[in-house]
Amino acid sequence: MTIRSILHAAAVLNFASVRIAWRNPKGLRGFLSISIQNYREAAGDGLKGGSPFALMEREKWTNRATRFELPLRLNDDSGTRWDEQMCLAAVTRQLQPKTVFEMGTYNGRTTSIFVLNTEPDTKIYTLDLPPDTMRDGLCQSDQDLIKRRRIGAILGELGLKGRYQQLFCDSLQFDPSPYAASVELGFVDGGHSLECVRNDTEKMAVMAADRGLVFWHDYGGLGEFAGLTRYLEELATRIPVYKVAGTTLAWAAMRDLATLRKRSPAS
Repeated sequence: MTIRSILHAAAVLNFASVRIAWRNPKGLRGFLSISIQNYREAAGDGLKGGSPFALMEREKWTNRATRFELPLRLNDDSGTRWDEQMCLAAVTRQLQPKTVFEMGTYNGRTTSIFVLNTEPDTKIYTLDLPPDTMRDGLCQSDQDLIKRRRIGAILGELGLKGRYQQLFCDSLQFDPSPYAASVELGFVDGGHSLECVRNDTEKMAVMAADRGLVFWHDYGGLGEFAGLTRYLEELATRIPVYKVAGTTLAWAAMRDLATLRKRSPAS
């Protein structure tokens, strides 16, 4: 834990923290993490809040859909919260992207959200490490997730096989060039280290279309996810990046992300 993280934790310590530490020590870490994120948001630290729906409305990227769908199975341990799932589902239904690309499949819950809220001819790609594979340099929480993942299991349970394409590759080795300038909805939720989030973001930039949105999950953490948080806050000094208030979702317009493309054959 860094000095910065310790100072933020100290700022949110209170009687409730002490009570949780006494009654449920394992729950203290999660409580402090959420409290720190709420504290930083209320204090005006980090990314500015912004509504992706407002941008879609201005750009006329919305079809004014009045309903969206969520999978019935919501007790998956992927970490995407109920409110975050609803946001992603509503954006997907409103945007109606022609191509979706997800970094990090895990059990397939967010993939199912993209499938359920798009037309049958939408191209949906989801990328994950091959089965029985572990990457060096991952934070402990990522290692734990990889060990217990059941890649795409929820999609199979929901009968959604055939509606998406599963890609198996280490994202550090992944070649984005076949998908260049085509992705209208991106979701970055793979490795949480600075190296991983920078790599996944830069490759998403290669794939970014001139329409649509990209989302990052788990923004705001200052423990193992501190590298992700710092990267997105630095990225916001180069392109507009916002936070969906009250969540760990950050987002940007694809056309802004596309400006990060490097001068290479892939771009």
